[in-house]
Amino acid sequence: MESIKTGKYIELAYKIYSIGKDNEKVLEYEFTKDRPDRFVFGVEPGILAEFSKNIQGLSAGDTFDFTLSPEKAFGLRDENLVIELDKNIFLDKEGKFNDDVVYVGNVLSMMTSDGYPAQGVVKAISDDKVTMDFNHRLAGANVEYEGSVELVRDATADDLPQQHGCGCGCDSCGDGGCGHDHEHEGCGGCGGCH
Repeated sequence: MESIKTGKYIELAYKIYSIGKDNEKVLEYEFTKDRPDRFVFGVEPGILAEFSKNIQGLSAGDTFDFTLSPEKAFGLRDENLVIELDKNIFLDKEGKFNDDVVYVGNVLSMMTSDGYPAQGVVKAISDDKVTMDFNHRLAGANVEYEGSVELVRDATADDLPQQHGCGCGCDSCGDGGCGHDHEHEGCGGCGGCH
């Protein structure tokens, strides 16, 4: 039976929980058997090193359940990543503030001044400013991964990550995250999982 090692195409079904105070578990995202997390192990960029260490050597049918500290998962919160931006950068083509898109709690895809993609959560809106939080949404949290290995096989050329404008290796570049700061199946949802 094949085991997970560099160059193997794998499919995983798993749940991701944040562990809060009093060990309260909150389901953050789930990859199902019908929509598994798919990637080539040891090749795709952006995979957490500790995530990889915990699944390496497993075979199809094996299960896993491990928890990563913030330092080994998505880092500690950095208040320097909470930034007030001028409201005028959020104006649409007609010069109007688009409150259908820019509202408290929404995740926006933006670019840094260096041209890198960044995901931010709208935290507050005032008369002339929009406060954005660019911390990973699981920053500061212990994160538990609980799931199973569905498939392990040799990777083909079609399985290898394709580089796009963002350099993430995903099929498209939207908001959300799969560990490439995007989500597989069209990039859009879990906020960076592994």
